[in-house]
Amino acid sequence: MQPAREREFGAPCAAFRPQPTTIEATGIDFAQHVDLCLKTLRFGGRLAGGEIAGRLRLAYKVVDTVIAFLKREKLIEVVGAQGVVEQQYEYQLTDKGYEKASEALERNQYVGPAPVPLAEYVRVVLEQSPRRVRVTPPQVQEALADLELSPSLRRLIGAAVNGGHSILLYGNPGNGKSSIAKRIASMLGGSVLVPYAIDVGGQTVRVFDPRVHEATEEPGLRVERRLAAMPSPDGRERRRDGRWVIAKRPLITVGGELTLEDLDLKYSAQTKFYLAPVQVLANGGILVVDDLGRQKMRPEELLNRWIVPMEDGIDHYSLVSGETIEVPFEILLVFSTNLNPKDLGDEAFWRRIRHKVEVIDPDEGIFLQILKDVCERRSIEYRPEGARYLIDAHYRAKGRPFRAVHPRDIIGLLQDMGGYEGVQPELTPEWLDAAVAAYFMEDEAPSAAQPAA
Repeated sequence: MQPAREREFGAPCAAFRPQPTTIEATGIDFAQHVDLCLKTLRFGGRLAGGEIAGRLRLAYKVVDTVIAFLKREKLIEVVGAQGVVEQQYEYQLTDKGYEKASEALERNQYVGPAPVPLAEYVRVVLEQSPRRVRVTPPQVQEALADLELSPSLRRLIGAAVNGGHSILLYGNPGNGKSSIAKRIASMLGGSVLVPYAIDVGGQTVRVFDPRVHEATEEPGLRVERRLAAMPSPDGRERRRDGRWVIAKRPLITVGGELTLEDLDLKYSAQTKFYLAPVQVLANGGILVVDDLGRQKMRPEELLNRWIVPMEDGIDHYSLVSGETIEVPFEILLVFSTNLNPKDLGDEAFWRRIRHKVEVIDPDEGIFLQILKDVCERRSIEYRPEGARYLIDAHYRAKGRPFRAVHPRDIIGLLQDMGGYEGVQPELTPEWLDAAVAAYFMEDEAPSAAQPAA
């Protein structure tokens, strides 16, 4: 059982981790440091000691210990200097060093910032869990301010996010389920620490992915950049551990392309290191499973894979060595579907998901307000008589349901036509007939539905 976690108000900043100043403090053994330095020089060519430290995101004091060893073993040699201080001395591999670097690459082709130990990663993830953040009604209101939603729906969404467990958003397409899911990240806010890589008993798992993690500071090569000026017990300023990236709380969306294989560690026989699965990439943030029911696996298979992690906050992974490791499952899991939930699973299935929120079709009043807001944002004059014509002729007369996305798309079509003809579109029957004819496939454009130039 996981210990009870205190709920925190607001959006906390990423936890501070001090920069290690000894090999022992890094949590990975000396041999791995040697391999990392050799591989860095193998691909970097001629590098100064400070540049090696920067690429490994380690203090020069740590790297200097490794460099001294490599010089004694005649694996590297000094070939120049960028200045008079020792960390500006430039090094390159000797022939013997090149052979050792090749051997290191045979063991593991990971080249980059030094990994953090798994135990430290676990501690950090638990510290920055989204379950520790409490959202308030004003925060929910601000995050959803640009969406026309009923007060009752806002309340359900806020309670679901504040619960910190799992959420199902369901209902007809085009009513904003994906938009709501994306705004959950802004409700939680804050920043988290994401490691470049994790060390698991000498094996490397790459975690930081710039495609899904948005750094809030330039990673750069300067390990001097710090999260905050935090005094150490002796009064000196402490620097942060550069092996962690300060990033916005993750928001990762997966859809129909998701497979069961994506939920496990991915080991490459060629590179000999692992890539973290999507739920590890999302740790500390939100994972949205969009279009639930359209994956290549059955919904039951997906939920069964996550039943234990969802309940215990721990996921289990197998390494190629046969060893099993435990990794925190500290994410807010959001499922979204356009399908009828009853067609996707039974009562026992849905009981596993704490909050079920139906995003219903907007009523006429909300639809008109959305249309008015879109017109204002797109600099098109809102005409009540034009809006009434749209509803009477193309919704009421045809029995067509309102969808929250329709105003945006129809006004977008007006702009496309106006841009083509070089005129300002208007909210008139002629323009609206033409836009609707292009938008709804079952409609045919009336003969008089050509906008006046």
